[in-house]
Amino acid sequence: MTWRGIYLKASGSNPEYEFVEPYTASVIFFLITASTGILLRGLTKFVVPRKFQEYLLDFITTMEACAYFFENNFVFKYYGSVWFGVCVMIQLFVCARTFQGSSENPVQALQALVQGQIGYIKAGIKIFIQSLAGLASYRLAKMIWSLDLISDHHERYYETSCVSDLQVTLILGFLIEMGASLSDCWLGMQTVTNMSLLNELIKNLNGSLMIIIGKFIDLDNIILISGLSSTGMYFNPAMALGHMLGCQGTKAWEHFIVYWFGPFLGGVAALYMDKGMHIDVKLATETKKKQQ
Repeated sequence: MTWRGIYLKASGSNPEYEFVEPYTASVIFFLITASTGILLRGLTKFVVPRKFQEYLLDFITTMEACAYFFENNFVFKYYGSVWFGVCVMIQLFVCARTFQGSSENPVQALQALVQGQIGYIKAGIKIFIQSLAGLASYRLAKMIWSLDLISDHHERYYETSCVSDLQVTLILGFLIEMGASLSDCWLGMQTVTNMSLLNELIKNLNGSLMIIIGKFIDLDNIILISGLSSTGMYFNPAMALGHMLGCQGTKAWEHFIVYWFGPFLGGVAALYMDKGMHIDVKLATETKKKQQ
């Protein structure tokens, strides 16, 4: 049922316009997505046996995180990169307080495996489940698009094909996704300020800026490298899978090299980089006070 049908049942009359404003559509999309994630996580902890909760929570959280970015593209289309960045920052802020320790990125499972925190079987299961969640995120987005809030939702709901975001060479795309994952994972392990909120803001800003650059800025005008524009800057294998697997312009094996091997290698490299270059301003301040 479209939003017009819901409006008719609720008010008894047809709405005066066919579509709502784009910002209204995006707010509704984000609220439904966030509410779905929060509700399903609550039900999981209440109903599902404890030994299965971790896997299902990872599925729900990954699906929610990946779904947001279907709508973020429309925010950029209508309101530009600044509001796109603001939306990403708000989403990251909300997610940090509602994900309840569950994971939204398969790279984290590989990092846990490398650190000896989990075994090969558990890591494989978590990565597989999160991959399915990435695919499920498209179904969640499509369910919300069925409300027919704006013309763009109508078009995406009925689309039968898509075009890959990979607009660079295979090697360059691999390096970009690897570098983005390395930056995001390494900074996530640092404490760059004594203020926890500011520390979180800096990390979220780093991720937002990388996404904006990777998705929407033509780097031909910035870096003199022929063909360098974007990869979509996903640095999340599950998200890339749900958004682009099977899209025109990129073969399946190319997709996995760029959007899976790249981020996974970047995540592992971040662990070793952290050992050689770790920043903990809070710990350093406390140590200095004790010495005094």
